[in-house]
Amino acid sequence: MKNPVVHILLATYNGERFLRQQLDSLFNQTYTDFFLLVRDDGSTDNTLQIITEYQTAFPGKINILKDENKNVGAAQNFGILLSHSNADYIFLCDQDDIWMENKIEISLNKIFALENNENNIPCVVFSDMKLINENGTLISESLWNELHLHPDYFTLNRLLIQNIPHGCTMVINRSMRDIALPVPSEAILHDHWIALLAASCGKWDHILSQTVLLRNHAQNVTRKQTTISDKLKRFATNFFSKKEYEYFIKIRVSQARALQDRTSNCIEKKNAGTLKNFIRLESTQGFSRKRILLTNKFFRTSLLHTIKMILRA
Repeated sequence: MKNPVVHILLATYNGERFLRQQLDSLFNQTYTDFFLLVRDDGSTDNTLQIITEYQTAFPGKINILKDENKNVGAAQNFGILLSHSNADYIFLCDQDDIWMENKIEISLNKIFALENNENNIPCVVFSDMKLINENGTLISESLWNELHLHPDYFTLNRLLIQNIPHGCTMVINRSMRDIALPVPSEAILHDHWIALLAASCGKWDHILSQTVLLRNHAQNVTRKQTTISDKLKRFATNFFSKKEYEYFIKIRVSQARALQDRTSNCIEKKNAGTLKNFIRLESTQGFSRKRILLTNKFFRTSLLHTIKMILRA
């Protein structure tokens, strides 16, 4: 596509600590013909002042959305941003990461190839990331290796249980934006919702290289800490708590119902059957639930977590 309209959607909330580094990485991209759309979710720090500084430094490149809503959360914050963008291609951006300088360029090339001149099909492209700590020190060369999030697991049955791509690596086309809106309240996160739509009735592709430095820190809104102690505590709590397990199933079934409604006119028969079987999990227990999980391969991305999930069914 010649001269496509490209938007970056930046959702912010009390992000003053790392925001400048992220904004610098955006304005140091090899591809510069983009527009930055920002919505703040009620920050009480200097987040908006920082964005205003960059708005002055880069005239005509940044628009700050203003509305009366506050603290709507990450999924709905991005939902509002998406509703205000009619760009040909849309990037989703978190406030505390750092983009590799060629992220936009290689992502656009990948989604152009994926569309193959058919931009009426909902498409998404995502990538791996490197992991850094609060000080910017490299923790891991590959988040996918760290969390067992290989793109081979990007199938509807697995995505219904666990999301694979992170929104901060995503670029979507306008057709995906159109089908994704409005982001339903049942969506666990905006990126999970988009991934499910792509697996149900769209197209997707991945970039094996890392396009983002993902910052892991105590104030992350959508990411948990990854120390061994934290993992063991979560494992023990989740394994022995029936309430936690049923909540895990409930929110995913609610999201699946919303997906079923949204994709009724475009979903293939096989995927429709997968969705129907997944929704049955909420009304079953014991052996019947185990059988549904096993026969439909509703698995997590790691063997240990899959075994735990099935044993507790």
